[in-house]
Amino acid sequence: MRAELLLALLLAAPALRAGDLGDEVTFGARRVIRFQVNASSGLRTVFDSGPSDAPAGRWDTLLIQGEMPDPGLRFSASRASGPAGWIELAVKRFPDGRFWARGRFPKGAGALRLRALADGVSADHEVIVYSAEVFEEGAGAGAAAPPPARGPMDPEAQAPSFHARAAWRALPPRQPFTPDPLPWRVTLHHTDGRYTQSLAQSLDETRFIQDFHQNGRRWTDIAYHFVVDPLGNIIEARPLETLGAHTLNNNEGNVGVVLLGKYHSPRSDMPTAPQLASVIALGRYLVKRFGIEPASLKGHRDYKSTDCPGDMAYPRLPELRREFDPAPPPALSSAFDWDAQRARKSAASPNATR
Repeated sequence: MRAELLLALLLAAPALRAGDLGDEVTFGARRVIRFQVNASSGLRTVFDSGPSDAPAGRWDTLLIQGEMPDPGLRFSASRASGPAGWIELAVKRFPDGRFWARGRFPKGAGALRLRALADGVSADHEVIVYSAEVFEEGAGAGAAAPPPARGPMDPEAQAPSFHARAAWRALPPRQPFTPDPLPWRVTLHHTDGRYTQSLAQSLDETRFIQDFHQNGRRWTDIAYHFVVDPLGNIIEARPLETLGAHTLNNNEGNVGVVLLGKYHSPRSDMPTAPQLASVIALGRYLVKRFGIEPASLKGHRDYKSTDCPGDMAYPRLPELRREFDPAPPPALSSAFDWDAQRARKSAASPNATR
């Protein structure tokens, strides 16, 4: 069965749970896979991962995403501990080479084995699989955390400049958005994908993420509310005041902000000053508009076992929390020193009244 037919069948499947990733799959502790493909005709195996590290629970669905410069590549996978049969993955590839692929298995546990097959490749190139995840389709979500007390709200607060959904030609949601009008917390993520170099690339990447989330994960829309690229551009993702899908069991009242790139080893992209400034501008707006407490800012890894938002970005959270306060109290070192001022005046005018 060809990938096109498989993709059509998979897209007709019931919707997945609305939020977060499944279990991240690693291969010898490696999350990123790179392999070279040489030009040739005919069908041949060009990569075999061998058994992965075993995911924690049961699973029946596999999703991978990455970069595939040549369309003449096919992926298949098997559960290493089960029958030896291979399942061909349905692949969706974009013109810029970004792709995602999805496959369904009988429910069960065990390690994954991934294989790539070249089916007529025109040029030598490198393929990158940024991430692989497995999960059990339809698994239920737990209870949400209760919201804490909030600060004063200002309906007239001005949002920072951002590129609206129309700028990246966002598709409509698969289902109506669920209202979530009073957010009270913020979560920082990274996309585990391209570290873009221009606004055009960032808009393309945002469009890819929406397709991956809508058609790969079968969610209503892109999971996050805001995307921030390395140049500091803010891109509107899911509309604010609607329920996100970025932090399983903790989406209620949670504004999802994601950095474009992979801020973890082995690539270790670094957050830029314009990028962090834009996150701060967003945070100050959310604090002022909705009374969100700056201390509510967390990283994705604070809610579940994941590297997200990466070791290069996660340590910046304390300074971001401090900067989210639009009017922080002055530090003691910057407060006006009245005693020192009097001493200077006395030295300049010995006869001045003390």
